[in-house]
Amino acid sequence: MRTDRPWGYYTVLYETDGVKVKELVVEPGKSLSMQRHEYRNEHWHIAEGVATVNVIYETNGKEAVRVTTNYYKHNTVHVPKFRWHQLCNNEDFPLKVVEIQYGEKCEEEDIERK
Repeated sequence: MRTDRPWGYYTVLYETDGVKVKELVVEPGKSLSMQRHEYRNEHWHIAEGVATVNVIYETNGKEAVRVTTNYYKHNTVHVPKFRWHQLCNNEDFPLKVVEIQYGEKCEEEDIERK
């Protein structure tokens, strides 16, 4: 089932206890919010396009460093729980990402936004 968002849309491809697989399509020039999760990790596979990923590394609850990296087709990104992250599409064509969520809870409510 397709779920539309301001940045594009996602489709849940598979779901079972502790695992959810989605296809994310991020429209050109759009970004997801800077966010982190308490109960799940995420693993992204870039299927099409260029993903610009912002990550904030914290030390003792204080922002230590913000890193921006571009990932290309067939690159993967691991996002551990509690890590601030943002997925962006700065290109002129759609970005497609296969996202595997895994952990205690794989629910939309497990999002803290910055």
